[in-house]
Amino acid sequence: MKDRSASYKYKSANGLTASNLLEFLAQGGTDEKALRELADSILNYVEARRDCADFRAAYLVRMLYGFSDRFPKDIYKRIKEDLLAFPYEDCGGHSMCTWTENHRLYASGTEFLLAEMFPGEIFGDGRSAVYHQAHGEAELITGLDEILKFGFSEWGSNNYYAETMAGLTNLVQFAPDGEVREKAKKVLTMMVYDVLSQTYYCNGYVYNPACGRAYADNKTGSDLGNYLEPQIMAMRGEKVCRFKEKECCMVLLLEAKDEKGRPLFEIPEEWKKLPDTDGREISLVQGVDIDDYKKYGLAEYSPSNVRAAFKAGAISDYRVICNTMRYLKETGLVDNGMLRPLKTFAIPFLYRTGLLKAIKKLVPVSFDGAAMEEGRVYTYACREYSVSAAFDYRVGKVLFQQNPLAVNIGYRISLCVTNPSSGPDKKGSPGYWIGSGIAPRAVAYRNFAACIFDLKKAKKDLKYTHLFFPTGLFDETDLGDLDKGRIFGRAGNVNVCVRFNPGAKFVPAAESLEKDKALYQDEKIPEGYYDKEYDLVNRAEGLHYYAFELDGKLGFEEFKEEARKREFFFSEADKTLYSGLYDCKAVYNGAFTVGGKEFRPDFERPGKAANVT
Repeated sequence: MKDRSASYKYKSANGLTASNLLEFLAQGGTDEKALRELADSILNYVEARRDCADFRAAYLVRMLYGFSDRFPKDIYKRIKEDLLAFPYEDCGGHSMCTWTENHRLYASGTEFLLAEMFPGEIFGDGRSAVYHQAHGEAELITGLDEILKFGFSEWGSNNYYAETMAGLTNLVQFAPDGEVREKAKKVLTMMVYDVLSQTYYCNGYVYNPACGRAYADNKTGSDLGNYLEPQIMAMRGEKVCRFKEKECCMVLLLEAKDEKGRPLFEIPEEWKKLPDTDGREISLVQGVDIDDYKKYGLAEYSPSNVRAAFKAGAISDYRVICNTMRYLKETGLVDNGMLRPLKTFAIPFLYRTGLLKAIKKLVPVSFDGAAMEEGRVYTYACREYSVSAAFDYRVGKVLFQQNPLAVNIGYRISLCVTNPSSGPDKKGSPGYWIGSGIAPRAVAYRNFAACIFDLKKAKKDLKYTHLFFPTGLFDETDLGDLDKGRIFGRAGNVNVCVRFNPGAKFVPAAESLEKDKALYQDEKIPEGYYDKEYDLVNRAEGLHYYAFELDGKLGFEEFKEEARKREFFFSEADKTLYSGLYDCKAVYNGAFTVGGKEFRPDFERPGKAANVT
């Protein structure tokens, strides 16, 4: 787990140290000076309305419910006033993102719980707590119903699931008995199954399937990028004392009891054992394709339908942009700092006539085409590795933060491939390691995975792909077959062979460390963490392919010998990749067959898989 020891400087009553106010309170911290310093930090952030201030607001409302007796009167008053003044409905004039799945759940949940706590108060917008209780409840029921029906729009994200989970735990623990609480409990149960079913333990917990949203640290290793590890530890019954605020929420819920001393939320014992179960195959389908919006009643204009598109990140997709721009204009949200670049399109004549839809389809700009649509994810998980692919996901289209193929080895190593959207010297998303300029066709079966890129529509100066393969983190590597399009690695008991177009080369480590701002942005990955080559760049003409073969039983030399003997070929003309491992054949725009039969996993909605009724 990422070392945050430098942040742990506030001593709690029981000898532990804390890095944030919620952690300090949960540890039993009582020192008023420390409490004031920590409170000042989070309150200043909320008052500034910075991006993700709604996350902090949700932690504050949890503190009022669970630790109100620990605050000096002036701090309590400031928290209450800040939360009452916070904007809970979509509005402009600040830099916060308020529309994706985790943000909507946080904002509506905090609004609802705050109104329940202070039923006689007037909020900062001049409306009563009665209004905000009803508004928050309606927003929550709509949003929770969508998740119960379709699953999570930010499917598989070990980053954003942490936020969504925290918002759900607030409702399960503090909402009054009723519809909101029961639906939140069902949704949280779905998420717990999703996470535990695809997690394995190998010197740390790894949950990193193909997913709808991931940053560089999330995609490249669980010791730095798995933001669910403390929650998974708590789910498994382990004692957790150090955590960020979002991690703390699940930990505290699992410790909470009702008035009769019964746990408020319980996890089935058989689910707790899943991370130790070898050879699991999990197939989940989550989200909604924009082309199906009409079928599900989401295509017509309404604030609720626009928010459904917002949750999927379909802010400027040509299929929903007329409704989106109308909503942004009518609410003033177009003056939000993040959405202001779209103000050019928020012209009534353009969206009322439908002309805007035609313009966007012909001239895609900004985030166009980057929606988190329905993902069909197959994962094979063992005790020491997992392989995961989003089948037929947006093939040939732009990926904003999605990761359609994840190969996890041990605890520290996760492999991924992208067609960069920008050079390594530029930050942002999509970028060099985040998202993909052009999405591949990805497939997987047990310990085999592959992807094929067609770069015809890739950016002119970025018609290449690259593989993240951190040579310095493996116990052993063999790069002797690099010119043949094949490399090997071993970490712990796990061997991997990666095949690709011959001619690919590693970027020298010194050059990566000097230029790779994309990987090190926001300092989530420490400078110099990767001290040897990790960026394998493929500049072959035509289609690009990558195939992964894993093994956890053979010795390294024996594994390499078998892999070299195994039949493998790629046909440019037929756009076909073949591996003798399980007799697998993947066609870029055709079927994926195993042993001569098409492999189509039985994808289930997470509610059905978790038996949530």
